[in-house]
Amino acid sequence: MNKTVRNILIRISMLVGIFVFVCLMVMAKWNTQHRAVQKIKISIDDKAGNFFVNKAEVVQLINEKFTIKGKVLSGKELEKIEKTVALIPQVQFANAYTDDKGELNIKVIQRIPLIRVYNLQGQSFYVDKHGVKFATTSNYAHKVPVVTGNIVEACDSTRAIQSDELKSVFRVANAIDKNELWKAMIGQYNIIENAHIEMTPRFGNGTIIFGNDANIEQKLKRLDIFYFDVLRKVGWNYYKVINIMYKNQVVCLK
Repeated sequence: MNKTVRNILIRISMLVGIFVFVCLMVMAKWNTQHRAVQKIKISIDDKAGNFFVNKAEVVQLINEKFTIKGKVLSGKELEKIEKTVALIPQVQFANAYTDDKGELNIKVIQRIPLIRVYNLQGQSFYVDKHGVKFATTSNYAHKVPVVTGNIVEACDSTRAIQSDELKSVFRVANAIDKNELWKAMIGQYNIIENAHIEMTPRFGNGTIIFGNDANIEQKLKRLDIFYFDVLRKVGWNYYKVINIMYKNQVVCLK
């Protein structure tokens, strides 16, 4: 066999291999898209320690709203399933797809709470890390700082916070959440007169008057210095009130 014939056979073999590969890919995709659903498989992201949503709840919702088993689902039907699951207040995002095993896979990403708000109407709700409100559940409570005081905003779930007071608290809480030390220390925010923010540490008897949400980083630096250069020497309970709302000042009351 001469070199020219050998090269032609090699090229033909390569083309046949590519053709077979493409055919297998097309068949696999066709099987995935045209395989009737036999089982629902739920995956819930709980890496952040959230357990607001459980698998049984999602399955029950799907079975109530859709006829799934034994049916080939179209792209539009999968999109409707995603939107339905995303209506659960504690769900931030849902993704639905079928596979070649006949399984409907639903991946659920839960909202991550930043604070829990108690308003003047006696309602309680969470605000997530995107500033969106969502309802509490009876089966699980996430440990986050609580917000109390002069709050009239209602819990119209899955809407962004509206009031200036809550927006101010959100910005402060969001900054503190990124500071590992103060994230562990602050357990409560209280909105007092003039919409100023008062903070209660998780230990000690002192109260921190933070003021508004201006110059957050500078205030936290002053707080760092005061707590660990002053209070560490005189005792955590030495001052009843620590006021850092004024520029370049820490005003204390025994």
